[in-house]
Amino acid sequence: MNAEHPRDGEANDTSSTTLSLDEALAAQSDSETVVDVDEPTQQLVLFRLDDQRFALPGSAVSEILPSDQPVYYVPGLPASTEGVLHLRGKIESVISLHQLLGLPTPEVTSKGMILLVRAAGVTSGVRIEQLDDVCEVTQSMLQAPPETLPGTLRPYVSALWQIDERQALALLDPEALFDAYQQGLG
Repeated sequence: MNAEHPRDGEANDTSSTTLSLDEALAAQSDSETVVDVDEPTQQLVLFRLDDQRFALPGSAVSEILPSDQPVYYVPGLPASTEGVLHLRGKIESVISLHQLLGLPTPEVTSKGMILLVRAAGVTSGVRIEQLDDVCEVTQSMLQAPPETLPGTLRPYVSALWQIDERQALALLDPEALFDAYQQGLG
């Protein structure tokens, strides 16, 4: 058996020569065009309430306040209003979403973080138990909420993100939440 050796200037399939990405693309047929498509994304703030995973659009969350932010109780406020906080010269309410979302009300006030949310013409703090992440998600990963979603959640969930086969996350609609809160539903 004779092994064929390439002549000068010819390429060998087993040669150790590597091509750059540009050279490899140039070697491809010009009829194949590579199209760079930027899929729209949405920033989400991922958090937990009663060990359930939720998210709010990043565009609605203006700030994430630490758990040691003082919140002052004010008599006569609805049960879903934890109190008020003083932030850079402004007084903002701090609400709990538990009752509105049909979740059990915590027995003691959580020391979780506070998301400063702006929606429905209102800015308010929303108490969360745990902040998981702030991330970008492509729009195609967000699905319409299923009909099997509990009735208490259905009006407030705008999309579902199936993270994997066992974990899903509900994207809450801040406008619907704050509208319901203002109507005294929460």
